[in-house]
Amino acid sequence: MDMTGQTMLAVTPADWGNIIRDRRLDLGMSQAELARQVGMSRQWVVRFESGHAGVATIDHLTRLAEVLSLDVEASPA
Repeated sequence: MDMTGQTMLAVTPADWGNIIRDRRLDLGMSQAELARQVGMSRQWVVRFESGHAGVATIDHLTRLAEVLSLDVEASPA
């Protein structure tokens, strides 16, 4: 859920990438700035936002959620 209370469902890696990209843009943040705050490279952010969320660990997702002020809830498939 984002800070506006909107619930977003991420099922595929592309869904994750779209949510992160849209939130980053909403905050006026560059890929380089997000990468710096998450502790990853800009290329990592590019790949993640391009639908390659498989490059991310739970730790990465947690850091992304914290930096972008997103609440994440996981449930079994």
